[in-house]
Amino acid sequence: MPKPPIAPPHRAPAPVLIGLDWGTSSLRAYLFDASGSVLARRQGGPGIMAVAEARFREAFEALCAPWLDTHPGLPVIASGMIGSRQGWREAPYVHAPAGFAEIAAGLTSLDDLAGRPFRLVPGVQASGRQGAADVMRGEETEVFGALAARALLETPDAAHRDALFVLPGTHSKWVEVRGHRIVALRTYLTGETWAVLRQHSILGRLCADPPEDDPAAQALALAAFDTGVRQGHAEPGALLHQLFMVRTEGLFGRFAPTQLPAYLSGLLTGTEIADAWRWCDDGPAPVLVGAGELTTRYARAFERLGLPASLAAEGCAAEGLFAFAVAAGLIDSPRSPTGQSR
Repeated sequence: MPKPPIAPPHRAPAPVLIGLDWGTSSLRAYLFDASGSVLARRQGGPGIMAVAEARFREAFEALCAPWLDTHPGLPVIASGMIGSRQGWREAPYVHAPAGFAEIAAGLTSLDDLAGRPFRLVPGVQASGRQGAADVMRGEETEVFGALAARALLETPDAAHRDALFVLPGTHSKWVEVRGHRIVALRTYLTGETWAVLRQHSILGRLCADPPEDDPAAQALALAAFDTGVRQGHAEPGALLHQLFMVRTEGLFGRFAPTQLPAYLSGLLTGTEIADAWRWCDDGPAPVLVGAGELTTRYARAFERLGLPASLAAEGCAAEGLFAFAVAAGLIDSPRSPTGQSR
């Protein structure tokens, strides 16, 4: 009786690229195969401000050592503040309106310092309505990753597609896209203002964090956040007055110390949404890009205010990094720059 054929051994996809999402306070790394699938992730690396003596190569190689030991020649693409003036090398901004092709063409080489094929994604600069410049680094990669994931890049009707992306963070970004081109952006120091007021102002003297293992305290903090969102949204011009209410509401016991940080966050978030909603002139419903508690809080704020919003798929930074690497010829891939099969 003939023996059944032996199945060939399964071969794991070979890695072809390392992508870095390298910001001010964090470093995340992705290992890609040729299809753009993420084979592995690493996080916990230092942000650029925590890298002593500009030893960026050492920081990158330390985080990615397990990959580099096995595949020492892998090319790398990085986005975020690593391409800023305070980073490894400055990647000049691309001026809005900026599409996928313009940003991909603006990648800056870092081969000489990194000892391998290494590209930095440029940020985007746009002019505000009063003529002042607004900028972003890293968020443009997430925006085009979100567009790629939604198959809105290079599609026949792309010129008729508008989108509005909200990227919560230390510096929250609202990004307007028309015809798959970034045409405008608006930055809010919401997260940084919260941190500064909490740590370095009199408002923080009464604040305390709710215990993570206390559901009741967590629920009360969320209720205080909701109140702050509604108040900040109702009177955005009164923010400086409302911020002092964080102190008085705690001083007279309306909110417990463990509610005050969330109340402060709500005031700032509600004010941001009120101003940005007027700025975007009733455009398309915003798409929230990001992961974690902060993005969840923004989604909650939109819901409490009765405003439409949706969540982008996770992994937009990785999707954007891979798409830019393919477009720039850093790797060969069966995928097009849009993230769809050729």
